[in-house]
Amino acid sequence: MKVILFLSGLCIAVCILAGCVDTLDHGLALPTVTPVPTAVPEAPPPPVTVTIVPTVTTYRTPPPLSTIPPLYAISIQVQKNPIATDPWISVHYEGSGGRVLPSQIEAVVIRSDETIEQKSAVNPARGTRILLNGTVGTDRVMVTVTYLDGSVFTVKDEVLPSKPTVLL
Repeated sequence: MKVILFLSGLCIAVCILAGCVDTLDHGLALPTVTPVPTAVPEAPPPPVTVTIVPTVTTYRTPPPLSTIPPLYAISIQVQKNPIATDPWISVHYEGSGGRVLPSQIEAVVIRSDETIEQKSAVNPARGTRILLNGTVGTDRVMVTVTYLDGSVFTVKDEVLPSKPTVLL
């Protein structure tokens, strides 16, 4: 009786092991690897000498602005204080005539001493003013408006001279 149980257990174990062990022939072919001939490394090319010449782009000539659609109409005034003891630049938001309100107004000034200052007003209301430091020389002001729908327009790009010109 013990021998029969042992033999039947052995047969069951052999059947289980035979089911777990499988051949690798599933109809899938293993990819064959073809050796790729390696190229003989050539001598590296001679080093290229690059001379960097600093170029100064003039900031005194602003590029033409793109046309802003009427939907985004906005009124912004830029003024420069002509008094030499306290030079400043004012960017004044007077309101929008369009249907889309601005979410941010960013003003950047490039002063005549080549320093750049940037300030912004988030969710500006009518009458919002951004004050930037100016110089007694010629300064450039760029005003960019971001609207609530994500549109961005540069609405002002002006060069402010050192002194107001008087025509005689």
